[in-house]
Order: sequence, then structure tokens, then C-alpha cells
Amino acid sequence: MSDSNKLIRGTFYLTIATFITKILGMLYVIPFYSIMGGEENLALYGYAYTPYTIMLSVAAAGVPGAVSKYVAKYNALGAYRTSQKLYRSSLYVMMASGIFAFAVMYIAAPFIADLQMAAAGEGAHRWSNEDITGIIRIVSFAVIIVPFMATWRGIFQGFESFGPTSASAVIEQIIRIAFLLGGAFIVINVLGGSIRTANEIAVFAAFVGGVGALATLFVFWRKRKPHIQKMVETDETDYDFSYKEMYSEIIRYGIPFIIVGVAIPLTMFIDQLTHNNGLALGGIPEQYHDTWFGMLNLTTHKLVMIPTSLAAAFAISILPFITKNFQQRNMTGVHHQIKTMLLMLLYFAVPAALGMMVLSAPLYSSFYSYNEMGIKILMFYAPVSIVISLFTMTCSIVQGIDRQNMTLYVVIIMLAIKAAVNIPLIMQFQTVGAVMGTFIALGIGVIINLFIIRKYGEFRVKSLARPLAQIVFYSIIMVFAVELVYLLLMMNMDVTTKLNSVITLLVTVPVGALIYVVLSFRSGLADQILGARADKIRRKLKVL
Repeated sequence: MSDSNKLIRGTFYLTIATFITKILGMLYVIPFYSIMGGEENLALYGYAYTPYTIMLSVAAAGVPGAVSKYVAKYNALGAYRTSQKLYRSSLYVMMASGIFAFAVMYIAAPFIADLQMAAAGEGAHRWSNEDITGIIRIVSFAVIIVPFMATWRGIFQGFESFGPTSASAVIEQIIRIAFLLGGAFIVINVLGGSIRTANEIAVFAAFVGGVGALATLFVFWRKRKPHIQKMVETDETDYDFSYKEMYSEIIRYGIPFIIVGVAIPLTMFIDQLTHNNGLALGGIPEQYHDTWFGMLNLTTHKLVMIPTSLAAAFAISILPFITKNFQQRNMTGVHHQIKTMLLMLLYFAVPAALGMMVLSAPLYSSFYSYNEMGIKILMFYAPVSIVISLFTMTCSIVQGIDRQNMTLYVVIIMLAIKAAVNIPLIMQFQTVGAVMGTFIALGIGVIINLFIIRKYGEFRVKSLARPLAQIVFYSIIMVFAVELVYLLLMMNMDVTTKLNSVITLLVTVPVGALIYVVLSFRSGLADQILGARADKIRRKLKVL
């Protein structure tokens, strides 16, 4: 199978798996929101997950992505024994790293809670230092196993095998959500427990889901191990690196992966530390602070992560292929893969984001309840998902062309901008200001990344101009059509109710999707991006 077909197939598997996990991750919030009783009660959940995500990235130390790149690199050179030596030892290292990171997070929980309370300002607060400390300590248990699990996935990806990552991610999410919803429901409705306890059960679900993912990967490994061993036996190279040499290279690869991995969580952490202070300085009453923060970091964030999830899948799948072609100095292949993946990302992300922006009111009301501030945040947050997606993707490409050290400077610049503009923007535009800060910071990061890719990856950015203009044009036509149908429905329906909001989405979303798909297929845009698969789709769907 050609690299192009492998890339598209791997991307397809990861995209489907990521889409399923993100859909589940979005849908579970509906019953969870109902069980917990609103945004304010969900804020504690958000306070735990942001530091957990940051610690997880540090605990993994960039090794999963680095292992994927390392294995792909030496497999391309036929040095299968070298890659085997590395990935075996990396699993032991990640096991130790997870235990160490758990201990650090558990011990540091009171300090993190103090930091959060200081950022919240003076006065009475819904959640105490003890509440935040307790929930951070509980979620820290997941740090023990997740780095090991992520590294195992990276090994499979280095062998250009994306099925194990896809399947384990879906199973992990299903188990996590089942435990989260079941546990929270039993605590509150059966045992009569507190909201704090329900939140603690909810975050512990990350550990339970991780165990399920490990079991899934073990099953795949037993099936794939004989094939991998045959590859090792064909190794006729004379590569013989010491562990010191290998881990020097892994550290060189890994540090940029850490930086990129924590970039988005750190922007959210900046929001966590500045949001309530910014509102206080802007004269917003304290009773709104936690509620609006819950909307920013949980309810709207869950919805926005649907289009951005495509970037995560594309970034994982593209890295081994770009690395392979770059190491072989096949710059034509590098250019083609970069162009294909960027356009494929934008082909899906742009219409999804703009559609989400136009339908922010029925979308938010369908999943939660009608709330003007939540709808306003989502309306501004939706198009920002395009920039978040591009940042994730371009960082992965920069790493693939062996300029990973430059991502450190890009992320530092991005975070410095975010930290500098966040409070002034929140004071001026309330919670929406935090979204604007993210857009400005990540947007500048994307521009810098594109300059790096253009210079060192010999990528012709101008080649994106025509197809990108088509994507934007067809998306705008779609938006106008959706807006027209939406306005007609509003004349006869009260979209502030959950049922009517769901009906509105069931009518408008298919209309928008159909118009965009027909335009892109009839114009030939889909053929440029999807290749031969566009013809297969066209044969099945006669209208195209």
C-alpha cells in the first residue's frame, strides 16, 4: 500500500475514533449537567482537569510522540532492532514516570488549590481550598497509567498501525463515561451524597477508562507481535545505539512534544487563573464568576472540541509519514502530505466551526439549557476552533520536518501573548475576552509555524490559496442557507426550549451539510482533497 493510501487510511481510522470519542465526550455532558445541577456545580470538575492535563503532558515527557517518530525513522532505515530496543525500554521508563508524576501532583495539590483560590480573589467562594485539593488528588491517580498507555499507542503509530490507538480510545471513553455517569447518579440520587463527592467520582473515571484502554492495547499487541518480530529478524543494518544515545535523541525529540502537549492546557490554565480576577476588575458580581468559568472551560469547550478533534487525529497520523519522507529527503512527498492534511483539516473544520457559530443558540440549549451568556461564549468560541486546529496540526508538521526545537519558542511566544492580553480583554468583554485572547495568541502561533514550514519543509504556502478560497466560499454559502432556514423556524418556534432546539438542529444541520457537500463535489474541490475516495463516495451517492 502506498504512503498516500496508508496516510489517508490511518487518518480515516483516527478521525472516526476521535469523532466518536468527542461526540461521546460531548453527549455525556447532557446527563452529567442534569445530574450535577448546572454550570456552577461543574466548576470543581474543571478546576481538577486543567492541572491534570498539564501534569499528564509533563509525565509523558513527550515520549509517546517521540517514540512514534523514533520508531518511524529507524523503521524507514530498516533498523528494526534499534526501534525495538527503544520502545521496550520506553514502556518501563513511562511506568516509572507515571508513578513519579502521580506523587508530585498528589503532594502539590494544596499548592495548586492555594493558587486557584488566590486567583479567585477575596470573598466567599462556592468551592474551598480543601475541595479543590481533594479532587486534584483523586484525578492524579490516572497519571499513573496514562503515560504508559499513550506510549504504547505511540509504538503502534510508529509502525504505521493506527487501529489500536483508535479502538483503545473509543473503549477508554465508553468505560470512562459509563463509570462517571453511573457513579455521579448513584452518589447524588441513591446515596444522597454531596456534589463534591459526585465530582470526585467523575474525575476518578479517567483512571478506570485508562485501565480499559490498556487491556485493549494488550489484545492488539498479542496479535501484532509475531509480525513485528518478523520485521526485526529482517534487520541487516549495523546500527547499535546505547541507551544513553537513544534517550538523548528521545529527549531531544520529547521536549518539544511536551511543550506542544501542554500548550492548549496552559492557555486554559491561564484562563483559570485570570478569569475570575478579570471579571472582578471589570465589575462583574461574584455570583457569576464560577458559573461563567464553567461555561468557558467545560460546557462550551466540550462543544468546540468536536471540530478541533480532527486536528488531533490528523496530527497523530501525519507525523510518521512526514518524518519518513523527510528522512529520505523526499521533499515532493513532504509537500504533498502537508498540503493534503492541511486542506483535509480545513475542509471539515471551517464549515463545522461556522455552522456551530450560526447555530450557537439551539446548540447550547439542546445540550444544556437556554443561557444568553453560554450562547454568546459559544458563538465567539466556535470560529476559534479553526485556529486551535491549525495550531495543533502545524506544530506536528514542524516536528515532522525535524525543527521540533523551534516549537518551544513558538509556544513561549503564544503563552506570553495570552497571559498579557487575557485580563484586559476579560475586563472589557467579560468571559468572551478570554476566548479572544486565545484566538490572538494561537493565531500568531500558526503564522510563525507556517513560516517555519515554508522555510525548512520547502512547502509552498501559496498552493493552499485556491482550494482554501473555495472552502471558505462554499462554507459562507452554507452559512447563509442555514441562517435562512433557522430564521424561518424561529418565526414559528420558541428555540429557548430544549425540544425545539433539538428539532431546529435536526432540520438545519442536514441542510447545511448537504449544500456544502454538493458544492464541494460538483466543483471538484472534494477530488483535490479526498482523492480517489471522492469518486467512491460519488458512485454511492448519485446526487453528487
